[in-house]
Amino acid sequence: MRGFLSALCLALFLTLPSALPAAANEGAAGALPPSVRIKPLMVPVVNAGRIEKYTQVEVNLEVGDALKLGEVQLSIPRLHDAILTAIYKGVDEGWIVRGNIANVPALRRRIDESVIAMFGKDVVTRILITPIARQSSLQ
Repeated sequence: MRGFLSALCLALFLTLPSALPAAANEGAAGALPPSVRIKPLMVPVVNAGRIEKYTQVEVNLEVGDALKLGEVQLSIPRLHDAILTAIYKGVDEGWIVRGNIANVPALRRRIDESVIAMFGKDVVTRILITPIARQSSLQ
């Protein structure tokens, strides 16, 4: 009897670790992947060589590799600069017209190129660009 209970406990112990990850994976299916929010970026809207207003853009980066999340978070200042550079390039290229993003795929590609240069491919899996506010210029 004691041998049977020992064998049963051993069998239960050996199957328990494999059952736990399966349950954790089921719960993780609805979980959102980690993301990094870049603080809102102030973008001037220039018309005829004059700033007529400002618009704010917020960027969220979805991190596909959770092990790289800390590295991405530590690089937020560099990311902020790279994204702001991409936005100004977008203004120059005509992707952002009068504060409205006219060519979102091109802007995302430009940001993605910067992110790949920093962290490598497939670290950031999605880029969400959200215009959040507009302000009149100071006169």
